[in-house]
Amino acid sequence: MSPYRSIPGLPLRFLVLVSAVTVACGDSQPAGDTDSTSNQTTTTGATTSTEATSEDVTPTTTAVTTGPDTSSTSDPGTSTTSTSTTDPVTSTTATSTTEPGTSTTSTSTTEPGTSTTSTSTTEPGTSTTSTSTTDSETGVDPCGPDGEGPLLNCYEGCPPELFAVLPYVEEFDDQADYDAHWAGNWDAPVLADGALSFGPHPLTLDWWDNYSPTTSKEKYGDTLQCARVRITPPATAIEDDDLFEITVRLPEGAMYETSGMTLLIDTANEQVLLRSRVGQAEWVDYADAPLAFDRDVENTIDALVYGQGDKYVIEVRNAAYPDDIVVVTAEATFGPTGETTLLGWRDSKTVYVDRLVIGEPSAAVYDRLVAELP
Repeated sequence: MSPYRSIPGLPLRFLVLVSAVTVACGDSQPAGDTDSTSNQTTTTGATTSTEATSEDVTPTTTAVTTGPDTSSTSDPGTSTTSTSTTDPVTSTTATSTTEPGTSTTSTSTTEPGTSTTSTSTTEPGTSTTSTSTTDSETGVDPCGPDGEGPLLNCYEGCPPELFAVLPYVEEFDDQADYDAHWAGNWDAPVLADGALSFGPHPLTLDWWDNYSPTTSKEKYGDTLQCARVRITPPATAIEDDDLFEITVRLPEGAMYETSGMTLLIDTANEQVLLRSRVGQAEWVDYADAPLAFDRDVENTIDALVYGQGDKYVIEVRNAAYPDDIVVVTAEATFGPTGETTLLGWRDSKTVYVDRLVIGEPSAAVYDRLVAELP
Protein backbone atom coordinates (compact mmCIF):
# COMPACT_ATOMS: atom_id res chain seq x y z
CA MET A 1 0.00 0.00 0.00
CA SER A 2 1.29 3.43 -0.83
CA PRO A 3 2.93 5.24 2.10
CA TYR A 4 2.06 8.55 0.54
CA ARG A 5 -1.74 8.76 0.56
CA SER A 6 -4.84 6.75 1.32
CA ILE A 7 -6.97 5.11 -1.35
CA PRO A 8 -10.70 6.05 -1.12
CA GLY A 9 -12.70 3.32 0.57
CA LEU A 10 -9.65 1.63 2.08
CA PRO A 11 -8.24 2.05 5.60
CA LEU A 12 -5.12 4.17 5.89
CA ARG A 13 -1.95 2.43 6.89
CA PHE A 14 1.67 3.15 6.34
CA LEU A 15 4.03 0.65 4.76
CA VAL A 16 7.59 1.54 5.53
CA LEU A 17 10.52 -0.76 5.50
CA VAL A 18 13.70 0.32 7.26
CA SER A 19 15.98 -2.51 6.16
CA ALA A 20 16.82 -3.95 2.75
CA VAL A 21 17.77 -7.26 4.37
CA THR A 22 14.41 -9.06 4.74
CA VAL A 23 12.24 -9.83 1.72
CA ALA A 24 9.24 -12.11 2.11
CA CYS A 25 5.79 -12.77 0.74
CA GLY A 26 2.36 -12.58 2.32
CA ASP A 27 2.17 -10.18 5.27
CA SER A 28 5.90 -9.33 5.16
CA GLN A 29 6.90 -6.52 2.82
CA PRO A 30 10.17 -6.49 0.88
CA ALA A 31 13.02 -4.53 2.39
CA GLY A 32 13.50 -1.08 1.07
CA ASP A 33 12.56 2.53 1.51
CA THR A 34 9.67 4.86 1.13
CA ASP A 35 10.27 8.49 0.50
CA SER A 36 7.07 10.40 1.18
CA THR A 37 3.81 10.12 3.05
CA SER A 38 0.53 11.95 2.96
CA ASN A 39 -0.38 14.68 5.42
CA GLN A 40 3.18 16.01 5.51
CA THR A 41 4.00 18.77 7.99
CA THR A 42 6.79 21.08 6.89
CA THR A 43 8.50 24.02 8.51
CA THR A 44 11.39 26.09 7.22
CA GLY A 45 14.62 26.95 9.00
CA ALA A 46 15.91 23.40 9.51
CA THR A 47 13.08 22.13 11.69
CA THR A 48 11.79 18.57 11.88
CA SER A 49 8.53 17.52 10.28
CA THR A 50 6.74 14.35 11.38
CA GLU A 51 4.23 12.56 9.20
CA ALA A 52 0.98 10.89 10.27
CA THR A 53 1.47 7.12 10.24
CA SER A 54 -1.89 5.77 11.46
CA GLU A 55 -5.55 6.69 11.70
CA ASP A 56 -5.06 7.59 15.36
CA VAL A 57 -2.63 10.41 14.61
CA THR A 58 -3.87 13.84 13.59
CA PRO A 59 -1.12 15.78 11.81
CA THR A 60 -0.59 19.45 12.34
CA THR A 61 0.38 21.85 9.60
CA THR A 62 2.68 24.82 9.87
CA ALA A 63 2.40 27.33 7.08
CA VAL A 64 5.58 28.40 5.33
CA THR A 65 6.16 32.11 5.79
CA THR A 66 6.87 34.01 2.62
CA GLY A 67 8.01 37.53 2.11
CA PRO A 68 6.75 40.21 -0.21
CA ASP A 69 6.83 39.96 -3.97
CA THR A 70 8.27 43.13 -5.42
CA SER A 71 8.92 44.14 -9.01
CA SER A 72 10.19 47.18 -10.78
CA THR A 73 9.92 48.36 -14.37
CA SER A 74 11.80 51.35 -15.69
CA ASP A 75 10.82 53.57 -18.59
CA PRO A 76 12.80 56.63 -19.61
CA GLY A 77 11.64 59.81 -17.88
CA THR A 78 9.45 58.22 -15.19
CA SER A 79 10.09 57.31 -11.59
CA THR A 80 8.04 55.80 -8.76
CA THR A 81 8.85 54.31 -5.39
CA SER A 82 9.48 50.90 -6.94
CA THR A 83 10.68 52.14 -10.33
CA SER A 84 14.12 53.39 -11.23
CA THR A 85 14.93 55.39 -14.35
CA THR A 86 18.39 55.25 -15.83
CA ASP A 87 20.03 57.37 -18.49
CA PRO A 88 21.88 55.70 -21.36
CA VAL A 89 25.19 54.12 -20.40
CA THR A 90 24.42 54.26 -16.69
CA SER A 91 24.04 51.48 -14.21
CA THR A 92 21.68 50.68 -11.37
CA THR A 93 22.56 48.38 -8.51
CA ALA A 94 19.94 46.76 -6.30
CA THR A 95 20.85 44.79 -3.21
CA SER A 96 18.44 42.87 -1.00
CA THR A 97 18.93 40.91 2.19
CA THR A 98 16.36 38.50 3.54
CA GLU A 99 15.95 37.06 7.00
CA PRO A 100 15.63 33.33 7.66
CA GLY A 101 12.38 31.79 6.50
CA THR A 102 11.57 34.43 3.91
CA SER A 103 11.23 34.36 0.16
CA THR A 104 12.03 37.26 -2.15
CA THR A 105 11.24 37.74 -5.81
CA SER A 106 12.74 40.68 -7.67
CA THR A 107 12.28 41.59 -11.31
CA SER A 108 13.89 44.46 -13.17
CA THR A 109 13.69 45.58 -16.78
CA THR A 110 16.00 48.17 -18.29
CA GLU A 111 15.93 50.09 -21.51
CA PRO A 112 18.75 49.80 -24.07
CA GLY A 113 21.91 51.53 -22.92
CA THR A 114 21.43 50.72 -19.25
CA SER A 115 22.70 48.02 -16.99
CA THR A 116 21.22 46.54 -13.87
CA THR A 117 22.99 44.41 -11.32
CA SER A 118 20.87 42.50 -8.82
CA THR A 119 22.55 40.96 -5.79
CA SER A 120 20.75 39.04 -3.06
CA THR A 121 22.07 37.67 0.21
CA THR A 122 20.03 35.04 2.03
CA GLU A 123 20.31 33.33 5.37
CA PRO A 124 19.86 29.56 5.82
CA GLY A 125 16.30 28.46 5.25
CA THR A 126 15.46 31.15 2.70
CA SER A 127 14.63 31.08 -0.97
CA THR A 128 15.18 33.72 -3.61
CA THR A 129 14.03 34.11 -7.17
CA SER A 130 15.80 36.72 -9.28
CA THR A 131 15.13 37.81 -12.84
CA SER A 132 16.85 40.52 -14.84
CA THR A 133 16.83 41.74 -18.42
CA THR A 134 19.66 43.88 -19.79
CA ASP A 135 20.79 45.16 -23.15
CA SER A 136 23.52 42.81 -24.28
CA GLU A 137 25.45 45.54 -26.12
CA THR A 138 25.60 48.30 -23.53
CA GLY A 139 24.48 46.70 -20.27
CA VAL A 140 26.27 44.29 -17.95
CA ASP A 141 26.30 40.89 -19.56
CA PRO A 142 25.07 38.38 -16.95
CA CYS A 143 27.16 35.75 -18.69
CA GLY A 144 30.33 37.87 -18.95
CA PRO A 145 33.30 38.10 -16.56
CA ASP A 146 31.45 40.68 -14.44
CA GLY A 147 28.15 38.81 -14.57
CA GLU A 148 26.09 38.19 -11.47
CA GLY A 149 22.94 36.32 -10.62
CA PRO A 150 21.90 32.71 -11.17
CA LEU A 151 24.13 30.62 -13.39
CA LEU A 152 21.10 29.16 -15.15
CA ASN A 153 20.71 32.55 -16.83
CA CYS A 154 23.69 31.51 -18.91
CA TYR A 155 24.17 27.74 -18.81
CA GLU A 156 21.48 25.38 -20.10
CA GLY A 157 21.55 21.63 -20.44
CA CYS A 158 24.60 21.07 -18.18
CA PRO A 159 27.35 22.22 -20.57
CA PRO A 160 31.03 21.41 -19.87
CA GLU A 161 31.77 25.15 -19.42
CA LEU A 162 30.33 24.84 -15.90
CA PHE A 163 33.19 22.59 -14.85
CA ALA A 164 36.91 23.09 -14.27
CA VAL A 165 38.19 19.71 -15.46
CA LEU A 166 36.72 16.86 -17.43
CA PRO A 167 33.96 15.85 -15.00
CA TYR A 168 31.96 12.70 -14.67
CA VAL A 169 29.39 12.87 -17.45
CA GLU A 170 26.47 10.46 -17.65
CA GLU A 171 24.41 10.68 -20.82
CA PHE A 172 22.38 7.58 -19.90
CA ASP A 173 22.77 6.13 -23.37
CA ASP A 174 24.96 3.09 -22.68
CA GLN A 175 23.89 0.21 -20.45
CA ALA A 176 27.40 -0.95 -19.60
CA ASP A 177 28.45 2.55 -18.59
CA TYR A 178 25.33 2.96 -16.47
CA ASP A 179 25.87 -0.41 -14.76
CA ALA A 180 29.46 0.56 -13.98
CA HIS A 181 28.40 3.70 -12.12
CA TRP A 182 24.87 3.13 -10.81
CA ALA A 183 22.76 0.53 -9.01
CA GLY A 184 18.97 0.75 -9.25
CA ASN A 185 16.45 -1.27 -7.27
CA TRP A 186 12.74 -1.92 -6.63
CA ASP A 187 10.96 -0.65 -9.73
CA ALA A 188 14.39 0.16 -11.08
CA PRO A 189 14.76 2.94 -13.65
CA VAL A 190 15.76 1.79 -17.11
CA LEU A 191 17.70 3.23 -20.02
CA ALA A 192 15.44 4.10 -22.94
CA ASP A 193 15.80 6.50 -25.87
CA GLY A 194 19.00 8.08 -24.55
CA ALA A 195 17.63 8.82 -21.06
CA LEU A 196 17.21 7.19 -17.66
CA SER A 197 13.46 6.57 -17.31
CA PHE A 198 11.52 6.51 -14.04
CA GLY A 199 8.00 5.11 -14.37
CA PRO A 200 5.34 5.38 -15.42
CA HIS A 201 4.44 3.70 -12.16
CA PRO A 202 1.32 1.54 -11.99
CA LEU A 203 0.07 3.43 -8.90
CA THR A 204 -0.83 0.21 -7.12
CA LEU A 205 -1.38 -0.24 -3.40
CA ASP A 206 2.13 -1.67 -3.08
CA TRP A 207 4.68 1.10 -2.63
CA TRP A 208 7.52 -0.96 -4.08
CA ASP A 209 5.78 -0.87 -7.45
CA ASN A 210 5.82 2.93 -7.35
CA TYR A 211 9.30 3.63 -6.04
CA SER A 212 12.32 3.95 -8.38
CA PRO A 213 15.70 4.78 -6.83
CA THR A 214 19.17 4.50 -8.29
CA THR A 215 22.37 5.17 -6.36
CA SER A 216 25.83 6.11 -7.56
CA LYS A 217 28.65 3.71 -6.85
CA GLU A 218 31.02 6.65 -6.39
CA LYS A 219 31.06 9.08 -3.48
CA TYR A 220 31.37 12.83 -4.05
CA GLY A 221 32.33 15.75 -1.83
CA ASP A 222 32.39 19.46 -2.65
CA THR A 223 31.18 19.09 -6.21
CA LEU A 224 28.77 20.79 -8.55
CA GLN A 225 26.08 18.44 -9.85
CA CYS A 226 23.95 19.39 -12.84
CA ALA A 227 20.95 17.42 -14.07
CA ARG A 228 18.54 17.86 -16.96
CA VAL A 229 15.16 16.29 -16.20
CA ARG A 230 11.91 16.04 -18.20
CA ILE A 231 8.77 15.63 -16.13
CA THR A 232 5.07 15.69 -17.07
CA PRO A 233 2.72 16.82 -14.28
CA PRO A 234 -0.73 15.26 -14.65
CA ALA A 235 -3.69 17.46 -15.57
CA THR A 236 -5.07 16.93 -12.06
CA ALA A 237 -2.49 17.29 -9.32
CA ILE A 238 -2.50 14.64 -6.60
CA GLU A 239 -0.75 15.48 -3.33
CA ASP A 240 2.47 13.53 -2.80
CA ASP A 241 2.40 11.93 -6.26
CA ASP A 242 4.61 12.69 -9.27
CA LEU A 243 7.71 13.54 -7.26
CA PHE A 244 11.36 13.47 -8.29
CA GLU A 245 14.37 13.79 -6.00
CA ILE A 246 18.10 14.35 -6.39
CA THR A 247 20.14 13.65 -3.25
CA VAL A 248 23.81 14.51 -2.67
CA ARG A 249 26.12 13.51 0.18
CA LEU A 250 24.13 10.40 1.05
CA PRO A 251 26.00 8.99 4.06
CA GLU A 252 27.53 5.56 3.67
CA GLY A 253 25.19 2.91 5.04
CA ALA A 254 22.25 5.33 5.25
CA MET A 255 18.93 3.58 5.84
CA TYR A 256 17.04 5.80 3.38
CA GLU A 257 18.00 6.90 -0.12
CA THR A 258 17.20 10.55 0.70
CA SER A 259 19.08 10.84 3.99
CA GLY A 260 21.54 13.32 2.49
CA MET A 261 20.74 16.80 1.18
CA THR A 262 17.77 16.27 -1.15
CA LEU A 263 16.31 18.50 -3.82
CA LEU A 264 12.63 17.56 -4.14
CA ILE A 265 10.77 18.59 -7.33
CA ASP A 266 7.12 18.63 -6.26
CA THR A 267 4.78 19.16 -9.20
CA ALA A 268 1.52 18.93 -7.21
CA ASN A 269 2.48 21.86 -5.01
CA GLU A 270 4.50 23.51 -7.80
CA GLN A 271 7.56 23.96 -5.66
CA VAL A 272 11.10 22.79 -4.98
CA LEU A 273 12.22 21.83 -1.50
CA LEU A 274 15.51 21.13 0.26
CA ARG A 275 15.13 18.46 2.91
CA SER A 276 16.69 15.39 4.55
CA ARG A 277 14.96 12.20 5.61
CA VAL A 278 15.69 11.23 9.19
CA GLY A 279 13.11 8.52 9.97
CA GLN A 280 10.45 6.23 8.61
CA ALA A 281 8.07 9.14 8.15
CA GLU A 282 10.15 12.07 9.30
CA TRP A 283 12.03 14.77 7.42
CA VAL A 284 14.00 17.88 8.21
CA ASP A 285 12.81 20.61 5.83
CA TYR A 286 15.26 23.46 5.23
CA ALA A 287 13.75 25.72 2.59
CA ASP A 288 11.30 25.77 -0.30
CA ALA A 289 10.39 28.02 -3.21
CA PRO A 290 7.67 28.08 -5.89
CA LEU A 291 8.35 26.68 -9.35
CA ALA A 292 5.72 26.97 -12.10
CA PHE A 293 4.80 23.98 -14.27
CA ASP A 294 2.61 23.46 -17.32
CA ARG A 295 0.26 20.53 -16.73
CA ASP A 296 -0.24 17.53 -18.98
CA VAL A 297 2.77 18.51 -21.09
CA GLU A 298 6.43 17.72 -20.72
CA ASN A 299 8.44 20.29 -18.73
CA THR A 300 12.23 20.46 -19.14
CA ILE A 301 14.00 21.21 -15.87
CA ASP A 302 17.64 22.15 -15.32
CA ALA A 303 18.89 21.74 -11.75
CA LEU A 304 22.23 22.72 -10.19
CA VAL A 305 23.16 21.37 -6.75
CA TYR A 306 26.34 22.64 -5.11
CA GLY A 307 27.65 21.77 -1.67
CA GLN A 308 30.67 23.27 0.03
CA GLY A 309 31.24 21.86 3.49
CA ASP A 310 27.98 22.25 5.40
CA LYS A 311 26.51 24.83 3.00
CA TYR A 312 24.34 24.07 0.01
CA VAL A 313 22.73 26.01 -2.82
CA ILE A 314 20.45 24.84 -5.61
CA GLU A 315 19.29 26.57 -8.76
CA VAL A 316 16.28 25.25 -10.68
CA ARG A 317 14.89 26.48 -13.99
CA ASN A 318 11.87 25.37 -15.98
CA ALA A 319 12.62 25.97 -19.67
CA ALA A 320 8.99 27.01 -20.16
CA TYR A 321 9.59 29.95 -17.79
CA PRO A 322 13.22 30.87 -18.47
CA ASP A 323 13.18 34.08 -16.42
CA ASP A 324 11.88 32.41 -13.25
CA ILE A 325 15.04 30.87 -11.85
CA VAL A 326 14.71 29.55 -8.31
CA VAL A 327 17.65 29.77 -5.89
CA VAL A 328 17.36 27.98 -2.53
CA THR A 329 20.01 27.58 0.18
CA ALA A 330 20.44 25.43 3.28
CA GLU A 331 22.98 24.42 5.92
CA ALA A 332 23.31 20.88 7.22
CA THR A 333 26.10 18.67 8.50
CA PHE A 334 26.81 15.46 6.64
CA GLY A 335 30.03 13.60 6.02
CA PRO A 336 32.75 15.03 3.78
CA THR A 337 31.65 12.74 0.93
CA GLY A 338 28.61 10.72 0.00
CA GLU A 339 26.69 9.00 -2.77
CA THR A 340 24.27 10.61 -5.19
CA THR A 341 20.77 9.22 -5.65
CA LEU A 342 18.06 9.83 -8.24
CA LEU A 343 14.56 8.80 -7.22
CA GLY A 344 11.06 8.89 -8.69
CA TRP A 345 7.90 8.35 -6.62
CA ARG A 346 4.42 7.51 -7.99
CA ASP A 347 5.09 9.13 -11.34
CA SER A 348 1.95 8.68 -13.43
CA LYS A 349 3.95 9.57 -16.54
CA THR A 350 7.56 8.79 -17.29
CA VAL A 351 10.24 11.06 -15.83
CA TYR A 352 13.39 11.23 -17.95
CA VAL A 353 16.88 12.20 -16.81
CA ASP A 354 18.71 13.12 -20.00
CA ARG A 355 22.06 14.11 -18.55
CA LEU A 356 23.94 14.29 -15.25
CA VAL A 357 27.33 15.94 -14.84
CA ILE A 358 29.37 15.94 -11.62
CA GLY A 359 32.65 17.80 -11.10
CA GLU A 360 34.51 20.80 -9.77
CA PRO A 361 33.01 24.16 -10.82
CA SER A 362 35.06 26.15 -13.31
CA ALA A 363 36.81 29.36 -12.32
CA ALA A 364 34.26 31.32 -14.34
CA VAL A 365 31.37 30.13 -12.15
CA TYR A 366 33.03 29.35 -8.81
CA ASP A 367 32.78 32.84 -7.33
CA ARG A 368 29.14 33.13 -8.33
CA LEU A 369 28.31 29.80 -6.72
CA VAL A 370 30.10 30.76 -3.51
CA ALA A 371 28.25 34.09 -3.45
CA GLU A 372 24.95 32.15 -3.43
CA LEU A 373 25.90 29.96 -0.48
CA PRO A 374 24.23 30.78 2.87
